[in-house]
Amino acid sequence: MEPRTWLDYLTDGQIMRDWASLNTHLFLGLAYWFLLFSLLGIAVGLTLVLIGIPLLLLTFASIPALAKADQQMMAALLEDDTPEVELIDTRGENLGERLGRYLGTRSTWTSALYLFLKVPVGILAITFAWMILPFLAFEVLILAPLTISQRPITVRMLHWTARGLHRLPGLLLPRAKRKAGANWRDTSRLIEQERDEPLYYLDDDGEIVEGYQKR
Repeated sequence: MEPRTWLDYLTDGQIMRDWASLNTHLFLGLAYWFLLFSLLGIAVGLTLVLIGIPLLLLTFASIPALAKADQQMMAALLEDDTPEVELIDTRGENLGERLGRYLGTRSTWTSALYLFLKVPVGILAITFAWMILPFLAFEVLILAPLTISQRPITVRMLHWTARGLHRLPGLLLPRAKRKAGANWRDTSRLIEQERDEPLYYLDDDGEIVEGYQKR
């Protein structure tokens, strides 16, 4: 791999993706808070009416789904590999059983904690993003063209911070288990290749005879 120059840092989009991700946490966190508290308030207010219970189920079902969507979105923005987040499987259960599963499952509450941490993490992230911006501009736009700094430390700090604030809260989320047959390898073709192969040769009468030999 060729060493990156200051022009690569300036034009490959990494700086903008990292900086945008740091500014996104806070606004997404506020949006999650508003959505979940609104749904929860409406659902609790309508519990005496039939529609209140399905709304309550929707609220709790939205928590892990939002957390998973947030992880995937931020991973795509940062071009980072993120483990698959496992959702609660309630297929085949009735309304009461599903609501009980969401209320009694630890992943629901850890996902809720993940979403609520978006606001304090977002405040920290946006503060860092704007504090480092003048130093980043000075190093990339002034020092780097003068070949004073070919490996800008501010670019690396920005990248490490963006990935760290994405990955650390993600440790709260349940990871999907690898299926038992995920690493299974079909060896049938290998077995077929070990079979006897035909061999043709001339007998004493000058006729072509088919034989076999082991590989």
